[in-house]
Amino acid sequence: MNLTKVANTAATDASKAIGTSLSDDEVEKVTAIIAKAMENAVLEASAQHSTACVDCLIHDQDLAHKIQDEIERKKIALIANLSSLR
Repeated sequence: MNLTKVANTAATDASKAIGTSLSDDEVEKVTAIIAKAMENAVLEASAQHSTACVDCLIHDQDLAHKIQDEIERKKIALIANLSSLR
């Protein structure tokens, strides 16, 4: 998933939706706002997934921790990708 492309497309779509043309600097700023919103959504979803993992695997804490670790690794990679948009 190319997050830069996703964020830039969203910025361009927003510009078209409001019927105005954005400068390159404005597109970068809007892209950064979208990237931050995506980052916040990832953090919230990740926390919910970790909680669900523990709740569902209460009988197998070792497996729950392995899944949580994998979720955390993937979250860190995605956050790094999102951070590079700003």
